[in-house]
Amino acid sequence: MAATPYLSVHAIQKHYGPVAALPGVDLDVERGAFVALLGPSGCGKSTLLRILAGLLDAEGGAIRLDGQDITGLPAWRRDIGLVFQNYALFPHMSVRENVRFGLDMRRITGAEAEARVDEALALVGLDKHLSRRPSELSGGQQQRVAIARAVAIRPRLLLLDEPLSNLDAVLRTKVRLELRELHDRAGLTTIMVTHDQAEALSTADRVAVMQAGRILQYDTPQALYGAPATAFVAGFIGSPAANLLPLSAAGPDAWLLADGSRWTPPATLAPGSAGVADRGDYLMALRPELLSLGERSPDGLPATIKAVEFMGGDRLVHVDVAGCALTARLSAVDRLPDSREVSLRVPEQLPLLFEAGSGAAARRSRVTNNKI
Repeated sequence: MAATPYLSVHAIQKHYGPVAALPGVDLDVERGAFVALLGPSGCGKSTLLRILAGLLDAEGGAIRLDGQDITGLPAWRRDIGLVFQNYALFPHMSVRENVRFGLDMRRITGAEAEARVDEALALVGLDKHLSRRPSELSGGQQQRVAIARAVAIRPRLLLLDEPLSNLDAVLRTKVRLELRELHDRAGLTTIMVTHDQAEALSTADRVAVMQAGRILQYDTPQALYGAPATAFVAGFIGSPAANLLPLSAAGPDAWLLADGSRWTPPATLAPGSAGVADRGDYLMALRPELLSLGERSPDGLPATIKAVEFMGGDRLVHVDVAGCALTARLSAVDRLPDSREVSLRVPEQLPLLFEAGSGAAARRSRVTNNKI
C-alpha cells in the first residue's frame, strides 16, 4: 500500500461570485517535499495557498496535515509558516524582533525563544544583522528575515507566496538556489506559489501546473519538460516554452500547415509514425533549443526570419511558418543563413502531438496523477 501523504488536499472548492476559482482540487504531498504551484495569474494557485494557510475558508473538500484534519482550524492553530510576496515585515522592529514576533504571539519566551531566533537567523545567514531595521536591508536580506520568522515557529508546513517576485533578475537567480539549500538544511515540507516556470523547475521536487483552478499535471520538472500531458503544459514549460505548430494530418506521410501548404517530413515526424489518425487537427510541440535553421530544403519547414534577439550565449530567432510565429534558440556562434527565407529543421524523432480542440496528448501518454 502507498504511504499516507503528509499533506492531503481533497476536492477543495472556492468561488468568487459565479466564478469557480477552485472547482475541486486534489493534491498529495510527501513529508519533506518541495512543491511548486505554477501557473499564470488568476489560475487559482494563490487562492489554494491561502486556503492551506487558513486565511481563506474552503467551500468544500478537506485538508489533512500529518494525519490531522485542519480544514476548519483557524490559521494560528495550524502551525504553518507563511512568507508573503511583500514579506510583511514590521518596519519599526529590528531583524531579531521581527523574527521573534511569531514566537511572542505563541507565548514562547525566555531561553527557548532566544534559541529558536538564533537558530532561524543562522539558518538564513543573517546572524550578523540583528539590530538593523528592514529599511536598512536589501531585498534579498528582507526575504531571508521573512523566511526566518516563518521557520522560527518550527512549522509543520512552510508556504511561500511568490517569494522572489520583488527581486531583480540577477538576485532572483542567486536567492532561488539559497531557497532550495535552506529547504534541504531545515528538512521542511514546502509549497511555493510562482508564475515563473524557471523558479519552479530549478527549485521544486514536484511541480503542479495549474490553469483555471485545476491541476493539469503534477510531476517532476524533468517529466513536465519531456512528457507534457497537455498542450498548455508544453506551451508553458521551458525557456522559451515549446512552440505549438497547428497542422492537420494528410494521410500517413504528410501534414497540411495552417495556410494549406503541404509538408512531407522525415518518416519519424509523419502522422503514421507518430501514431495518430490519417485525418485530424493537431498541435505539434517544438522545443526552441532543438530546432535549427538552414537553406530551403524539401523536408524542412519553410520559414521566414522575422527577428533575431541576441541573448549573450545564444540567440532567439523568431520565424514565420505558414502564418504561425515560432522561435528557435541557437548558439551565438551558429551561423544564420544568408537569406531570410529558410528551412526550420525539426529533430527526426517522434514528435509531441496534442489534439487541437482539447489540447490533450494525441498519443503516448504516460499516465500522471496528483501524487508524489
